[in-house]
Amino acid sequence: MQATGRRSTIALGLVALAVTLAGCGGSGSAAGGPSATSAVGTFFRGTNQEPTSVSIDASPAVCPRVRIQPQTEVLRRGDESDTDGSKLRWQASITRTARECANGEGGGIVTRIGVSGRVVLGPRGEAGTVELPLRMAVREGDTVTYSRVHNVSVKVEGASAPWAYVEENVKIADPGNAEIIVGFDG
Repeated sequence: MQATGRRSTIALGLVALAVTLAGCGGSGSAAGGPSATSAVGTFFRGTNQEPTSVSIDASPAVCPRVRIQPQTEVLRRGDESDTDGSKLRWQASITRTARECANGEGGGIVTRIGVSGRVVLGPRGEAGTVELPLRMAVREGDTVTYSRVHNVSVKVEGASAPWAYVEENVKIADPGNAEIIVGFDG
């Protein structure tokens, strides 16, 4: 019984010490809590720097999806009379897409679009450089607001080679009503 009374006295003493220390740090901050330089402010924040405010307008950007245009995910080059693939020089494919969006100045977003894939040599293929005509477009509603063909050079030294292309700073005014479309052009 005596040990329990002693523990209660120690606990009460610690609470009194904490209340005393809380009052020693000055007048407190404008928000009504302890100031950053007070002992309590330093204890709870881990620093004596004043807390920073966070802008409520820092909402995440709406990022449109990326879609591969049907019938444009594979590009083959070889003899036009080839019916069984025996005269194929190379075949390129799109295997992955990605996008990164950030809020733009004055509304809209700024997008970074990435496309990657692989080039595989066929029976008639030779090591060398392959040029891939990669189209990237943005459709906002019924209107195409961005469309470019990029010639992607791929150096193929073995039987196959990976490739990747990233387009920077594509501006989209109405991201909630937009889609990004990619595919081979040709």
